[in-house]
Amino acid sequence: MTWKAFWRVSRPPTLAATVVPMLVGGALAWRAFHHLVWWAWLDIVCIGFLMQIGANMLNEYFDYIHGLDSPESLGIGGIIVSGEVAPRTVWAWALGLYVTALGLGLLLVIFRTPWLLLMGLLAITSGFLYAGGPFPVSATPFGEFMVFMIMGPLEITATELAAVGHITPMAWISSIPVGFLVAAILLGNNLRDRVKDGEHGRRTIPVVLGHERAFIVISGVVLAAFATILLSVGLRRLPTATLVVLLALPLALKTLRSLNRQEGLKRAVPLMGRLHILMGLLLALGLILP
Repeated sequence: MTWKAFWRVSRPPTLAATVVPMLVGGALAWRAFHHLVWWAWLDIVCIGFLMQIGANMLNEYFDYIHGLDSPESLGIGGIIVSGEVAPRTVWAWALGLYVTALGLGLLLVIFRTPWLLLMGLLAITSGFLYAGGPFPVSATPFGEFMVFMIMGPLEITATELAAVGHITPMAWISSIPVGFLVAAILLGNNLRDRVKDGEHGRRTIPVVLGHERAFIVISGVVLAAFATILLSVGLRRLPTATLVVLLALPLALKTLRSLNRQEGLKRAVPLMGRLHILMGLLLALGLILP
């Protein structure tokens, strides 16, 4: 495994899905308690990245095993199908990253609470169930829901719990728009791969619904992220300052227009990842503003 291969299989555009929950979780901790334990927050940030990269490696490995990848495939790391790295090497690296994440997590378990161990094991198990086994969740219409739950509510509440030792109601509310946009990244990926996935018997949402209806779904999910924040502010469950996320609305509309064109669809993951990062940064900013 060279550094170049490691970088490719890490799939950098997808790492936005980890950056945002960690930033929002840290911002929530700061807002609620005006402090956080920096080493604990940095520890869980490292854990999040290790597990995300490990999950991407598992996707690479199992997609190859299931015959989904080819040299013509779009949007994959491609280090196995190109012959650059052996399948068992990618598998070993994925396991190594998960074990390292678990080791770092044990520090937080000792320092904070055993609940973090349960949350970590749930995330690890989900990583394997998502891509592996005879019936991977990624091949069903439920992949987006799993990603929503793990990289929205689970990661944000775990981050706040690690940083300050508590989970606030605002963490659960803030996790909903974050989860929506993570799910939108996966929807964009599956919309791009709809034809290939259908040929291999996968039943993702775009395969089941077709292109036009799947595009309506992804548009609804993206707009639901903004609507959730508007509603939460209206109900006084989020601070008014979080309305700053509306600055990302023009980019959201531009991104959706791009995904409705073939050229833009090829860049679905980085385009959706960019929107996710911007909205996450604005949400974190809104949470720490007085």
